[in-house]
Amino acid sequence: MQRALDLALGLTQPRDEAALCDWLLETIQRVWQPQGVLLGMVDVSGRQLTCHGHVHDAPVSLQLAVDDFSHPLAYVLHKNQVRTWDSLYGGARIEHHDFRQMLCRVGTACGLHALPLLAENGKPLAVLALLDSSDRLFALHHSGEGVRLGQVFCRQLMLLRQLAITQREQTALRDSLRQIKDQDVHRRDREKQVEATLIGQSSATKALHTQIYQAAHHRLAVLILGETGVGKDVVARLLHQCSDRADKPYVAINCAAIPENLVESELFGYEKGAFSGAQSNKVGLVAQANGGTLFLDEVGDMPPLMQAKLLRVLETHRFRPLGAGKESHSDFRLIAATHQPLEQRVAEGTFRQDLYHRLCQCLMQIAPLRERPDDISLLSEHFIVQISRQQQKRVGPLHRALLRQLVGYDFPGNVRELRNLLEIACAHTPEGETVTLAALPQEIRERMAGSAEETKAHFQEIHDLRVATQQYEAAVIKARMSQFHGNRLLVAESLNIPKRTLDHKCQKLEVN
Repeated sequence: MQRALDLALGLTQPRDEAALCDWLLETIQRVWQPQGVLLGMVDVSGRQLTCHGHVHDAPVSLQLAVDDFSHPLAYVLHKNQVRTWDSLYGGARIEHHDFRQMLCRVGTACGLHALPLLAENGKPLAVLALLDSSDRLFALHHSGEGVRLGQVFCRQLMLLRQLAITQREQTALRDSLRQIKDQDVHRRDREKQVEATLIGQSSATKALHTQIYQAAHHRLAVLILGETGVGKDVVARLLHQCSDRADKPYVAINCAAIPENLVESELFGYEKGAFSGAQSNKVGLVAQANGGTLFLDEVGDMPPLMQAKLLRVLETHRFRPLGAGKESHSDFRLIAATHQPLEQRVAEGTFRQDLYHRLCQCLMQIAPLRERPDDISLLSEHFIVQISRQQQKRVGPLHRALLRQLVGYDFPGNVRELRNLLEIACAHTPEGETVTLAALPQEIRERMAGSAEETKAHFQEIHDLRVATQQYEAAVIKARMSQFHGNRLLVAESLNIPKRTLDHKCQKLEVN
């Protein structure tokens, strides 16, 4: 009874398979004191036995194949029988070299008792082998103690394995939940960053926010379209900052600002001696953008010869610096921007059609400021805070009259013009006072007033609000249909309306 309690108490201590195997070997050694004991565990493939044990107190470690019948353990496993050989040289096939080397430590009169250890479903888990005199082995065999101890071991082994599976599943679940939480935190941080950088509350600006969130998750080339001054470079940088490449380089080049004969060397770099004046190697912008983002601003002004070379780089991500003997590779995500009507330039033959389609895998249209007057108030507040900090000067908010003038102005220079106007107004506003219309130069006030008068005169010509609204909607839809070559899905996305709504309006307004 005491021995059974000691065994049960010892069985509660192992916390993993290795400790349980050590417990079994130590228990057998302590209780039966055989000349040798060997435990062979079947690996996950079911093809190998990893054996550990002791022979005459010397440690033993073997790797045996389950289907190799040159050692007796394979016979026991395949027959699924308990076997006892009264002599190692009296029946058991012992032709395996490493197994024979182990047996050199015991005499020829030593016997072998081997029993398979099975799971409850009959799956073999291990083989237990004892080396001792034949009478002791036969006594152990007839007592059945070895079989019962083996059953206890197998049940405990299966419990430990199930516990390990449960722990792995719990760990995977915790990791998954932590990952979801981290992704959610990252998403919220990204949204805050976009909202704090791309200021606005209009439906067009909110739709652009959503497009940035979505485009940041993939690696497609992005083409940003919009008038000069709308903030195409701001959107491009946000796309980079919200992507998984945010910690990698962001390389920008203005294709319109570089002379035609220098565009290739700027993009691809050159080797020393490639041309007169090349005194050292120069790393091109494509190579600098490796792992990150390459932003080509005003890509519509790229020379035709460079368009062909850029297309090949986009397709292969391989390039050759000037004077180099071999090509190099660069893993970059391309973002391009232009104020040019690329569809028209394609039709005129000045811009490659295949490059255009390669660039606009993901198309973003930034609405001009005159189409989103709801953003002017927030943009003005944002710029005044920035300008006050830069000028180290505290000024008050916009006067209501100035804000009305700004909202009614058509802003041909878009957001860039708005910031410039506010910078001038803040510079002429005394410390701590409200920014008023009087702070602007006369020329600017007259220009803004003239724009307002034109708008007022145009409004005075309207005699039917319903018809005027329909005409305005039709004009907007026609312009977007022309811009997107009749692709209604892109038109609907750019106007932030469902496609079915656009289809209904086209039919109602007779827009084709």
